Amino acid sequence: MANEVAVPGDLYKADYIGSGTFIIKKPKRSAKKRRQSKLRGPKPGMRK
Repeated sequence: MANEVAVPGDLYKADYIGSGTFIIKKPKRSAKKRRQSKLRGPKPGMRK
């Protein structure tokens, strides 16, 4: 496939520390998606 992008192996990762504690690593949401979510789904009772 010509359009393959190298994805790091630890893109999503959860490390168990102990006593029910985990360190979770995941990618941040892109600014574009956060903006669209805010525009399309306003909080109840708020004006646009």
